Amino acid sequence: MSNFVQPIISFLIVFPIVIFLAIFFISVKIIRKPSKAFGHAADITTILLFFAVPIAIQSLFQIEAVGYMLGVALIISIILTVVEWKSKTEIELLPLLRKIWRFLFLVLSLIYFVVWCLGVVLKVLEYIK
Repeated sequence: MSNFVQPIISFLIVFPIVIFLAIFFISVKIIRKPSKAFGHAADITTILLFFAVPIAIQSLFQIEAVGYMLGVALIISIILTVVEWKSKTEIELLPLLRKIWRFLFLVLSLIYFVVWCLGVVLKVLEYIK
């Protein structure tokens, strides 16, 4: 059983875009609202990106990035909370957490894309040498 499950989980961690697209298309079929479907897909993909980004950085640069990534996520959360606190008199917890989670999706997606591009460039340069 684990010989079957492990490659699937590994593939999904390496390619979180597959999960994002699958959840997006399934949500569009069920909900019929692309904006809500995009939100659901982003929420679930963020969890995978928290695993995928450190694994990609570790495999390419041999740097343990989990601590740095959690620190950056904490700093982003603090900054967004302070901005929300300054702009509104009362902070609503669930909308704030949703904003933080979606912003982390954008940041992690960008980092994942940059790491993948750097990895491709480094492997091409390694192949040419």
